Amino acid sequence: MKLTIILTTIGAAAGFVYASTMGCDSVCSIASSSLNTTVYGAFVGLLLAFPINKKFKKN
Repeated sequence: MKLTIILTTIGAAAGFVYASTMGCDSVCSIASSSLNTTVYGAFVGLLLAFPINKKFKKN
């Protein structure tokens, strides 16, 4: 559970940093808003956390 929260937070932070540094103005739907990119980053972090948690729980 801790790993899921950590990876989701890292994903959200990475999404926010991406939107702040390289995001476009209004053409892109994902990077046009820092909130959108933060949510997408958190979702990707969550998707990455599930297989890793399963691997650690089997051992």
